[in-house]
Order: sequence, then C-alpha cells, then structure tokens
Amino acid sequence: MDYTKLKAAAAAITMPEEMKHRIVRNCKTQISELRKETAVKTRKNTAFFKKPAVIFAALAISLSLSVGALAQTDVLQGFFKDIINGRGAVTGTAYEQASEEIGMSAAVNGDTLTVQAVFSEPQAAPYRDAERLGIEEYRITDASGKCVKAGAAEGVTVVDGQAAITVRLDDIADGSYTLLVTAFVSEKKADQPLKISGNWECAFTK
Repeated sequence: MDYTKLKAAAAAITMPEEMKHRIVRNCKTQISELRKETAVKTRKNTAFFKKPAVIFAALAISLSLSVGALAQTDVLQGFFKDIINGRGAVTGTAYEQASEEIGMSAAVNGDTLTVQAVFSEPQAAPYRDAERLGIEEYRITDASGKCVKAGAAEGVTVVDGQAAITVRLDDIADGSYTLLVTAFVSEKKADQPLKISGNWECAFTK
C-alpha cells in the first residue's frame, strides 16, 4: 500500500484534519497487522513442510547406525519375550536369539554324548540366574541329513557358567552324526523354567 496516495486521498475528502489522520493511522495499523499475520502463516507452513524432512533424516540416521553396528559386530543379541496363550494372556517368559551367547561342543564316551554348554557372559541376564541347564529340544542327524533321534536332555548343575549335559546314544549305530540344538532350558529354584532359544550345531562320531 502506498501511504502517499493514502494521504492524498484523505486530503481530498472534506472532513476535520484530526479525522483524516485517524483514518490514515487505522489503515496503517490494519495493513501492518495483515503483514504480520501473513508472515506468521508463512513461517508455520514452512515449519510444517520441514518437520517431516527433519524426522525422516533423523530416522534414516538412526537406522543407518543400527545397521552399521550390526554389520560391525555381526552379532544378534538375545532378548526376553512373553509367552502368550490362545486367550491372549501372558503365561510366562522365554529368551530368544541366544545363538551367539552360548558356546556348545560335544564329546562321545561309549554310548554317551557329553554336551558342554558355556555361557559367553555368565554374569549377564538370564545366565546369572541359571542354577541348572538342560536341553529342551535337540535332533541328531546322520551323514545324509536324516533325523535318527530327537528329544530333550535332563538339566545338570551349572558351574562357573558351564554345564555338561548328557545325551544317551545307546539306540544309535556307529557312524558320523550332527547334533542340532534349538533350545536349552534354564532352571532356578522357585522360578519357572526359562526356555532359551537359538541354533547350535556340533558334529561328532560314535
């Protein structure tokens, strides 16, 4: 708005000078408020369009860091998970993805296979609470990959973060085999047994 033209238009109108000045001042005020309102709306709109971009950038950085950390360590950390029944109620807790947290080896002595399980971090949860450790799910396959035995093995006392679990082989012929374990079970007095899932594999010869 051209204030010079506004003043000239006001001067051309026959009315008291004070009223003319008041009209000009009111026009100036309205124009100023309109400009402020427009500026505020512009800033809000700009902020609105910028926020998704900023959020996306932050998420991308976070995802990149997570993937980078996984690529550097090549280790997937275990985690606790609720056990839920068919009605949706929580009935217990399990520990999953523990493959990198328990080491396993096996040695044959006659008709007995001794499975040595070693916790990589005995003082970390859930291993610090393990008083006994057994095998909840295992399979034994022959050289062709055929399953010749499957079952569970009774828990034994954990000593210094290790447990020597026994698997009977008296019903298996001599030959080369592979032991596949998909779940251990940790036991502690007065607590529910804790299933520890993962994938462990060990070859042996009887």
